[in-house]
Amino acid sequence: MPSALYAASCAWTAPSTLHVVGREVGSENADICGEYACAGTYRGRALYRKTGSTTAMYFYPPMRRWLIDRQGVSESEVCVAFADDQAGAEHHPACAELLWHVWDAAIQAHLPDPEVLAVDAPAMVSLVGRLEGRENCALNGEYDLVGAHHGRPAYRQRLGDAVLKFNAQENRWLLAVIGSLGNVCSAYADADCIGHNARHPGCVELEWIFWESWQKNWAPDPEVRVLTAPSVIHVLGRPGEEPTEGSASQLLHQFVFGTYQLAGAREGRPVYVRPGTRTVIRHSPASDRWLIDTEGLTEPSLLSKLYQWILNGDASTASERCTAYAEACGTAHPGYAALQWQVWDPTVSRHATDVWMRATTAPLAVRVSGREQSRENADLNGVYNLVGTHLGRPAYHKEGTTLAIRYYSPAGRWVIDRHGLRTSDECVAYAAGPADAEHPAGSSLVWHVYENTRGAHLADPSVSVTEAEAPAALRSRIAEQIPIAVESKKDIPNSARGSDGSASSAVDMARCEGGHSASAAWIEGVQPLANSAAAGKFGALAARKLQAAPFVRARRAADSLQAFSDGLLQDLHDCMTRLSQNGNAG
Repeated sequence: MPSALYAASCAWTAPSTLHVVGREVGSENADICGEYACAGTYRGRALYRKTGSTTAMYFYPPMRRWLIDRQGVSESEVCVAFADDQAGAEHHPACAELLWHVWDAAIQAHLPDPEVLAVDAPAMVSLVGRLEGRENCALNGEYDLVGAHHGRPAYRQRLGDAVLKFNAQENRWLLAVIGSLGNVCSAYADADCIGHNARHPGCVELEWIFWESWQKNWAPDPEVRVLTAPSVIHVLGRPGEEPTEGSASQLLHQFVFGTYQLAGAREGRPVYVRPGTRTVIRHSPASDRWLIDTEGLTEPSLLSKLYQWILNGDASTASERCTAYAEACGTAHPGYAALQWQVWDPTVSRHATDVWMRATTAPLAVRVSGREQSRENADLNGVYNLVGTHLGRPAYHKEGTTLAIRYYSPAGRWVIDRHGLRTSDECVAYAAGPADAEHPAGSSLVWHVYENTRGAHLADPSVSVTEAEAPAALRSRIAEQIPIAVESKKDIPNSARGSDGSASSAVDMARCEGGHSASAAWIEGVQPLANSAAAGKFGALAARKLQAAPFVRARRAADSLQAFSDGLLQDLHDCMTRLSQNGNAG
């Protein structure tokens, strides 16, 4: 194979990101651990660079080794760590068989460290679905990548004492208490139950088996899934915006903006629910979009499906209805600020781009610390609260001041600006961050602070931005739970159009609180319909009956809607018979 084609194939098969794990925090050269992003190829193999630093990981052909080099690609065998790959079979270093040797300054040599491993795995996974009140329900939550076990990534519960680890002898992923030995666990999943060995536990296809004390036996829990998705995301808009009556902005503030919690999986993708409402964020396989649906916990009605068929020839478009959507672009979850949202605008009866709206995993508050009080611009220290978005990224404001943290995309920097949220390269401090960084909180960022005596920004390694606990008032405002009132159903925009601009049934606007209820089966993607044949085409007779329906009464009362639906279903068999005899009526 020509070298250019070989290099291209290596880049194609290499993971976009890797994580180096296993070096204990505080130990010598522990800084080699962290996330590495693929930056192309070097000498026919994948080249990785550590996020926020010059450290590179690449293959060095003269010695047939993978190197971790703090100086980047230095064309030398000098490195902080290496792993021999004499067979040369790996296009990237995420291989459990590689034994890494790390430099030890005391003996002036590299020593093998079997705990160090480069893994193709997410930095965090979330376990959801274990019902409240059931044994081991406390195992729900987020798990962070902390190391390796039996050659696979290991995760620790962020707010608990559980771990997700691999057991090589039984080829299983175990959910166990920290310190458990061997195969002792509370739950397990066979790594090969999905047709191939799951390289990490965040594969939605894994089937989890729990120990049930009351049965004194193991039993599957089909509701439990481990997902590569955060447990919480926030949907934000323009800072300080006062929406006008009847505008798209007003509808967003009332029904969409706020905090969403991970509720489960549907067709292999995470589903998020805004607590206290029926609003969900879910993935549409048909259009490969993330949809925000303010009626997401209400199954599409039979009449909605029929109406969609008459208008579009496709009853499935009823499930495409939404207030806003974003092209998924291969993302595992919707909490990426880079996604651009299209929002239903009732004034023009179509979806339009909203440059301010973003869904993000950014924390509600961050803390700037480390600037010495005796130095200039020490007032940068303090807590900054999330206030919305600016230039497509989360923006923060320090209460009682004009100080703000914003992203300046032309320079690829996070900046601290004394003049608030403006579009300018002028700032009191900045840090260059990766282009895909969701927020400014990160230990790898190096902040440069302006000093008048030098007339320039100077690096201050003591300054850092970290996640902080948000004030109670901010948590209440951002995560405000606004129940959807029956009287305001007619104003919900997703009842008017689908994500592809198709109209939705007028009767959907008449849904009341006594209508279809949310179900765990729906969250898991099972949507039983009492009369599944209604999803097909029913011919001219069904179309005429639907067109002649008393829509006014259907809007006014749910019982009229139900009566109409029952009447239509009585003709279902005749419709299907005529359709088979006379063909489609268009």
